[in-house]
Amino acid sequence: MINKTDRNDARGIAQMMRTGWFQPVHVKTTESHELRFLLVARKLLLKQQYEIEGCIRGSLKVFGLKIGVVTKRMFEERVCELID
Repeated sequence: MINKTDRNDARGIAQMMRTGWFQPVHVKTTESHELRFLLVARKLLLKQQYEIEGCIRGSLKVFGLKIGVVTKRMFEERVCELID
């Protein structure tokens, strides 16, 4: 077995380049990385929003208050209506 060294690694990479075993790799653009970050962050925020909404619904249900089916925009208004 050959010892792993920088020289042996360079030799192996050079051999792969000569024989055509090397395949070029696509490198994503900075814009692509930024967009992916924003999409992942949005997904996380939406998940947290649903979890918080569920906690609020569960907490109110303990006191016999049911929010029912409401739109996202009406959720806060309905919660305030129930607790007042």
